[in-house]
Amino acid sequence: MTTQTLSRTPGPPAVAPPLRRVPLLSWRSAANDLAYLTAGFFLTLFSFILLTTLFVIGLSTLVLWIGAPILGFMLLTATGFARENRELLRRWGRPVAEPVYRGRRPLSMLADPKAWLETLHGTLVAFPLRITTFSVAITWLAGALGGLTWFLWGHFIPQSEYDGLTWLLVHVAGIDLSSSRYLVESVLMFAAGLLLLVTAPLVTRLCATIDAGVARALLGGFGSAPEVQR
Repeated sequence: MTTQTLSRTPGPPAVAPPLRRVPLLSWRSAANDLAYLTAGFFLTLFSFILLTTLFVIGLSTLVLWIGAPILGFMLLTATGFARENRELLRRWGRPVAEPVYRGRRPLSMLADPKAWLETLHGTLVAFPLRITTFSVAITWLAGALGGLTWFLWGHFIPQSEYDGLTWLLVHVAGIDLSSSRYLVESVLMFAAGLLLLVTAPLVTRLCATIDAGVARALLGGFGSAPEVQR
């Protein structure tokens, strides 16, 4: 009986996926920033509801000793949400180092300050912050679209029920626009929408940068992940 020794040919070394970078200000960057803000908003909305519920249940049953494992499970869940937030940061172009936890069991998580910090981010910090940044970015883009297309749908609004930009000209400057109010309003709304559209990449970048800065400060491990230079 002969024995053959099979030698496995080593394959090519694994190549780490290239790091993404935050694109420069452009319409592409606005879409990238808006995708980050939208994903972060819905992720935090879900984490806020779940983590707050677990915290209230765990705290209220702590005297029965049932609350301790519930709170530990809450912290363990918070680390999962934090991992998803770090993935969002990586995809956006600002990766952070993964933290090292003291343990992965619910009860051991109770003594881990990093897990509590991530819980704080998933509840009291990110929730109000992302409501603000997401709302500002969406409202800015909606205002741009509404202003640019106002001449198409503005005539459906009864003139007695809206006070547009011409209200300033009529009631503040005292200019009579009774015969051409709709035309002037259309021009002013178009100009306002164009201004919002031009500044949209800057506004979405500002909102995304503020959100990412807070997330990096609370969710990153010791040290920093390598970043791609602009």
